[in-house]
Amino acid sequence: MPKTIDQLVSDYRDQNGKSYQLFQRAQSSLPGGNTRTGIYFDPFPVYAKTGAGVHVTDVDGNERLDFVNNATALILGHGHPAIVDAIRDRVTYGTAFFGPTELEIELAELLKERIPSMERVRFCSSGTEAVMNCLRAARAFTGKPNVAKFEGAYHGIDDPAMISYVPPIGDELGPPDRPNSVLSSKGLAPGTAESVVVLPFNDLSTCEALIREHAADLAAVIVDPLSTAAGLTLPAPEFLQMLSKLTANLGILLIFDEIVSFRLSSGGTQGAFGIKPDLTCLAKVIAGGTAGGAFGGREDVMAVYDPTTGSPGIAQSGTYNGNPIAAVAGVAALREMTETVYEKLNAFTGDLGIAVEEAFHKAGIEACTVVAGSIFRIYFLDRPPSNYRQAATDSKEKHRWLHLWMLNHGIAIRQGGAPSVPMTEAHANQLIDETSRALKEWPF
Repeated sequence: MPKTIDQLVSDYRDQNGKSYQLFQRAQSSLPGGNTRTGIYFDPFPVYAKTGAGVHVTDVDGNERLDFVNNATALILGHGHPAIVDAIRDRVTYGTAFFGPTELEIELAELLKERIPSMERVRFCSSGTEAVMNCLRAARAFTGKPNVAKFEGAYHGIDDPAMISYVPPIGDELGPPDRPNSVLSSKGLAPGTAESVVVLPFNDLSTCEALIREHAADLAAVIVDPLSTAAGLTLPAPEFLQMLSKLTANLGILLIFDEIVSFRLSSGGTQGAFGIKPDLTCLAKVIAGGTAGGAFGGREDVMAVYDPTTGSPGIAQSGTYNGNPIAAVAGVAALREMTETVYEKLNAFTGDLGIAVEEAFHKAGIEACTVVAGSIFRIYFLDRPPSNYRQAATDSKEKHRWLHLWMLNHGIAIRQGGAPSVPMTEAHANQLIDETSRALKEWPF
């Protein structure tokens, strides 16, 4: 029997009474009861209590198989022993100092080993800060004022990043071969839209034309190489290579936002594609589930932060830059994530993506999956999209229905998921079986 979204919401409310009470309480101290926009959904979010391995348990005692893993960050799952032990040992000796520790050197050396393009590294506390610093460094180094980004892409919440971030599809976007710079947030600094050139992902000829047209004022082109937040639209053959060659020829810095796409391999997406960007932004996986980020790249570009010869071109301070808790967790995570572990997790995710797609096909429902490394994305489309505008035609209503059904039946997904290392074939089968069960109640 088909099950309506209203019935799913009713079941959800019945299962999550304590979460609802906390949500009501939160609204008296947090705007809308929320401090992280991306985790809110109607009617109210689940409040987590504990995480262990592949499961997360909420305040109502509901245990769910977690394919979200804090927006891809928990590649080792919840409470991995190597991370827990490293943090516990570190906390005993202090959590923060007004001075450097050896740990930040160790983490920087590990990042340089994994990502050779990062000749020099600096730390920060989030992906947003990593992007902000890379854009600022590019403007400082080139002396040019503007940057280019791709339509729909998410690069944190700094002002330039909030241009054309998953904007509504409509006339405001402009023509596909000349996208407008659309404000995706109120409160951006005056002139922000004018300082950002918006590019269409995967369109080689259009990107080249727009980049050449604006080259005199472009400090950098920033790209999420897997377009993860704009729908996991994978790059066409030679697209990233074209960007690398073109920007190098025009004196424009190429920035890879690998905050999510570092999950693709031990050397990130740039390692898998054999590209050496000028600057790279990192967070999530490299902080082992704690609040940490990093950025780095060419030695000559990163020299704008060097204080040893006088006042640096950019003074980047931060009370928790290179914090020993984040650093020790990051070192532990990177040591666990060997090339072999990456390969095994990627193969697991690839097989899972195929099986999930097959479940939809057996049910006679139009859908497809896209897999990139250890991330998979479900689309209610007849074929994988190649850019944001195609990805945006996906059905939000169908995803909401599936999301709620899965939450009500012990699984957390988010238009797909990012499996963790501890997951086994049994966990994959659980998702596939529950997907098949859900589709028997499909109301569309």
